[in-house]
Amino acid sequence: MFLLFLSSSLLSQENKLQVTATRAYIYTDANINSSIIETVEKGTILNQISPGKIGYIWYRVSYYSKKRSNVVLGFIQTSSVEITQGAPKITEEERAKPKIKEKKPTVIPVSRSKIIEKKPTVIPVSRKKTYVPRKFKTGPKSGVGFLAGYAMPAENNYSSGLEYGGNICLGITKNVSIELKGLSFQSDVEGNPEALSKGKLSVMPIQLSIQARFPISWRFLPYFVGGGGYYLNRFNLDQEIIDAWDALGFDLEEKVENAIGYHFGAGIDLFITKNIALNADIRYFITTIKGSWTLTDQIIGTENSGSLEALNLNSLIFGGGLKFYF
Repeated sequence: MFLLFLSSSLLSQENKLQVTATRAYIYTDANINSSIIETVEKGTILNQISPGKIGYIWYRVSYYSKKRSNVVLGFIQTSSVEITQGAPKITEEERAKPKIKEKKPTVIPVSRSKIIEKKPTVIPVSRKKTYVPRKFKTGPKSGVGFLAGYAMPAENNYSSGLEYGGNICLGITKNVSIELKGLSFQSDVEGNPEALSKGKLSVMPIQLSIQARFPISWRFLPYFVGGGGYYLNRFNLDQEIIDAWDALGFDLEEKVENAIGYHFGAGIDLFITKNIALNADIRYFITTIKGSWTLTDQIIGTENSGSLEALNLNSLIFGGGLKFYF
């Protein structure tokens, strides 16, 4: 009996809500994804049956639906209504009207996961293609090469001339390489009473070098080079001098020794493909050799001999060639 009295007391104190939106929806639950029970127009009066807001944005309400001829219970958003007083109450006559069963329209709940947000249109600043420098990678490079050049001895007694040879290059890192190089060079000797007589000097340096390489791009690879080598030397005395001493009854012989030398220089590899490069190179060779001479009397067999000290074979060599890297 007490509960019945309390329920009647609460219903008598319920607020009246007036729809302020042009159109509002009454839902089965306090959730916009739940089914819509009724659509109410602006100015419609509803009964608030919840003691306060539900979930901060909902009221539980009752509403007499003329379409259904029945009282509807549901939830409405607080933003669609405002609290008002003095609204008409549902009369007993309205409650007694026969219920007309109408086909309930099917309302498809809107799923939040299916709400497609319109993405803002991004207007490109410019459709003109921006040039991005091409990245290149250069690692250790190893290969073989063939070269030719022009040698210019520092001493006037020796003539300039062509030189040729080949090399093998072993890449350690992209900036360090070891090179083994072999060359061949011949020089005409004019003759000097204190040095070699007239003839032809052949020099074959075998050089071991270290290259410091500084790649500018995949195509241009300049380098500095330095190292040492072993010089294989041979001297052939001019036949006219041999004949002249022979006519006097003597045999003249002149020899040169092998020697150790040094060199330094710079160059550049210009790649025409990924594995083929043109090469240009300049180096200065530093070496000093020793020699000897022997004069033999053809009749009595006595010999006179002497040494040739500090024969300067320093040379500046310009070279170029083709290298094949792998």
